[in-house]
Amino acid sequence: MKRAKFNANQLQIDFLASYRQLLVSLGTAQNLPVNEAVFVKLTDHWDNSRQMPSDLLFQKSPVEAVVYRLAKGDSRLQFPTEIVAGELRGIPGLTGFTARFREQGWIILPYELAGSYKQVFLHILTAAIGLEKLYPNRDELLAEAERVALASLMPEAEIRSFFGVRLSRFPDSFRMDVSNYFNLPFEFVLKRAHQLGVISDEVLESARNGTIRSTRRPQASRAA
Repeated sequence: MKRAKFNANQLQIDFLASYRQLLVSLGTAQNLPVNEAVFVKLTDHWDNSRQMPSDLLFQKSPVEAVVYRLAKGDSRLQFPTEIVAGELRGIPGLTGFTARFREQGWIILPYELAGSYKQVFLHILTAAIGLEKLYPNRDELLAEAERVALASLMPEAEIRSFFGVRLSRFPDSFRMDVSNYFNLPFEFVLKRAHQLGVISDEVLESARNGTIRSTRRPQASRAA
């Protein structure tokens, strides 16, 4: 079957099989085949051995906390009984994804991802699993998962306290203070402010030009 064209500026979606579905793939069309291959390899290993691959850094407890936080804030979310989540290091092109395998939810992220991005992506990918049955359209699923995730990480009252006066420019000191307060990249704080109507479309677009930051850890801090 001919693969559909992908928009390189959006998160990508793909279906592998009725029992093995890649719901959301972070990155661009170039990253999608890598994420697919990793997912197939991990689930094939699980099918054959019922064990996690030795190179998967298992992160169960953080995901349990994210599920609890998301479910507490939005009663619509329905999570599978078991969620497999972890990090893989040293895989070029791996950007992270969320998926369904049989009755399990799977969330995989690259170990090298910077901590603040890992936090927000983990929430978005987890929310996507909980919302999957409500949003069969994957673009709508992603958009709602991001909205739910950001709402759980940044309460409305706290966002409004920072953006109480309608700002149109954001000095570096302001960006740093807000990012440090929420421990999140400033571009996602802006998205949350925009969701709440605190900043306009024009302000969001102009500010985005100055909010692109590396999502990878500094080279010196990477594990060997």
